[in-house]
Amino acid sequence: MSAASAQADGPDAMGRELAEGPAAVERTLANVEAILPELGALIRQSDRLVLLGTGASLAMARAAAPSWRRRLSKPVVVRQSTESVLSDADGYRFEQDDLVVAISQAGTSPETLAAIRLARSSGAAAIAVTAHPRSPIGSEAPLVLHVASEEESGAATKSELATLAALLAVAGEPGCDAGSRLALSKALAAVVAAWADAAAVGTELAAARRLWFVGFGTSLGIAEAGALLWHEKVIRPAVALTPSEFRHGPIEAAGVGDTVVLVDVDPVDARRAAYLARLAGELVQLGVALVQVEVEPRGSPVGALLRVQQLARAASLSAGTYRDEFAVLRHVVRAANDLFD
Repeated sequence: MSAASAQADGPDAMGRELAEGPAAVERTLANVEAILPELGALIRQSDRLVLLGTGASLAMARAAAPSWRRRLSKPVVVRQSTESVLSDADGYRFEQDDLVVAISQAGTSPETLAAIRLARSSGAAAIAVTAHPRSPIGSEAPLVLHVASEEESGAATKSELATLAALLAVAGEPGCDAGSRLALSKALAAVVAAWADAAAVGTELAAARRLWFVGFGTSLGIAEAGALLWHEKVIRPAVALTPSEFRHGPIEAAGVGDTVVLVDVDPVDARRAAYLARLAGELVQLGVALVQVEVEPRGSPVGALLRVQQLARAASLSAGTYRDEFAVLRHVVRAANDLFD
């Protein structure tokens, strides 16, 4: 099956689950609204907010962190679960006045489970953000934000999308009232329906020699999610980094046949726009293609994430690498439960 012959909603599992994403987001935002008073009280009582996860969950934490810093008026730290429990490898320690937000779609990540237990033993408050409230991680947290994505087999797309929407809603963007939920769901449904556009771009990306995802702030988290999906579905290397990091070293390895995928969803800033324009000019000189992730409404992080997910699906179908589930994860890569008991 090629990207051109596929439909917006399948027949592959990833396509079906992407089409279910808008409804999952709407249901999840209703769950946010239900616990917002209790969650708000925990935030006000804390001195620091710690977003915690691995893999796609970590990428969503990084995508949400800039909004939390701007709007919640608290110090915000993003921690990789494994680093936090392996001899404080990241240089941070959990503090008793922290609010730790442990993100895990399945709620079974041994690294994140160990981290939330360590945080609570340090006296920190904790909430779990998971699609499985009764999971081990959900059971460790006094408060659970239920991500209403249900089961997935194509990739962690619905849960990723709903998790990002939920985390942003905690910061007030988007709103989680009924009107805001419906508006966002409709906007996301329009992105799903624009599959033909994504299929065309994704087919071009499948032919790229190397792929570089770049973005600042919120956009960097989305870029990291895109690179993860590229590895999992397109089965080709992709690098995620800021435009500045790219220009100061990795650009030496870029050349004809490569493509840079630019994500830019943060609040408009003239200096950032000028910086990205300079990068675009440099790419022209190098013969490197540039693809900008654009959806309506402009500046929508959740919409941009959905488009990146569509591009990964389209590229994997075009390259002939698409498969449900994984060949290495869960088969060769052993869960580290025994290392964190």
